[in-house]
Amino acid sequence: MDAHPHASYVARLEAAVDRFGRYMTSAASRHLAEVPGPMLSGSQRVVLRALVDNGPQQVTEVANHLNVTLSAATGLVDRLVKAKLVTRDRDQKDRRVVWVKVTPEGEQAVKAAEQRRRAVLGQLVCDLSETDLSALCSILERIDYP
Repeated sequence: MDAHPHASYVARLEAAVDRFGRYMTSAASRHLAEVPGPMLSGSQRVVLRALVDNGPQQVTEVANHLNVTLSAATGLVDRLVKAKLVTRDRDQKDRRVVWVKVTPEGEQAVKAAEQRRRAVLGQLVCDLSETDLSALCSILERIDYP
């Protein structure tokens, strides 16, 4: 028997979150025809959104934002640079400092990915009542993420 008092609910939640993640990934790719743009991983989308909202960041800030190791963030930034969605620029005052900046293509890519994501979410919840949607949002907003 599991020691956690809500073990049966945790198992149900885990299955639901896994199913939700798989569906979001596969359904977003089906919306490429309507909203063209590169398919982004969740981490790529989060990084691009942070760069659009907050401006250039160092890779250390990217790692902290994603709560990942510096090497994982470096690999992610490398892939974004290769895809021409971000650039790495040396600081003019301190050449040791490197800034990650979103490109216009990166801005377009994150906007398209978010548009596809919203379309998929809209389809997922279209049969829920307003009461159910409100309850779902309230519960998810109450979760205390570290």
